[in-house]
Amino acid sequence: MRHVNIRPAVAAFCLVLLSGCTATRLTTQAQLPPPLIDKVPARVGIYFSKEFREYVHRETRGTIEYEITLGAAHVTNLDWLLKAMFTEIVPVEDPTKVADIRPPLVFVLEPKFEEYSFLTPKDVAGEAFIVTIRYLLTLYDGSGGRVDSFTLTGYGREKAHTLASKEPLQIATQRAMRDAGAKVAVELVDQESVRLLIRNAGIVPPEPPLIQGAPAGESSPYRSEPVAPATQPPPGQPASEQAPSGQAPAAETPASAEPPPAEPPPSGAGIL
Repeated sequence: MRHVNIRPAVAAFCLVLLSGCTATRLTTQAQLPPPLIDKVPARVGIYFSKEFREYVHRETRGTIEYEITLGAAHVTNLDWLLKAMFTEIVPVEDPTKVADIRPPLVFVLEPKFEEYSFLTPKDVAGEAFIVTIRYLLTLYDGSGGRVDSFTLTGYGREKAHTLASKEPLQIATQRAMRDAGAKVAVELVDQESVRLLIRNAGIVPPEPPLIQGAPAGESSPYRSEPVAPATQPPPGQPASEQAPSGQAPAAETPASAEPPPAEPPPSGAGIL
């Protein structure tokens, strides 16, 4: 019986398979401009878990392997952002064991990646990468008790014509990080549980940030490049402006139609 050595053939076949795969590896950069916010005079703890600090998103789409390193840049961004929001930030090793820290902490934050996802030009007709980054922020009080948790989501978009190009995906990811950072700056201290802990520490909670020079409806606390264009949710993502399911959108009033008479304001109401 004749024995055939198939190892060279198998090796050649594997090389053919590997040659058909394209690796797209990128590392996100820590880039946030100075926010227009007033510091809260509070001492706040931050816990970055090993999983968060070393987070890498990996997935394969067809013949393209994506590897996006996210953790290190997000640690830098969030640490810098929180230092711009509060007078002192204290790294902690365990958010549940902080009762003996002196001076005491007003609260402790623990961020986690709840989602990193993206759509490619192949997925959407707009020929763009669209990135979603969602954080889960867990809130602990100064004695280490878990108080609350909430999610903040950022979106980013960048035009692209090829799937293997790194730059458009990196830019879309940076914009999603920027959008998520803007929401942390604007919305974190506005959470009722956070405001309650601040009040309990004898600190007056700040008013919502006043955005200097921002267009109407703009919520970004950053000095340059508004994030509004990059905050549109990807296809299928619910948006607050959409009509509820089953409800037809309101018909536009023809230009020639007379507007209905305005109802008089209730007694005592102010004029906006």
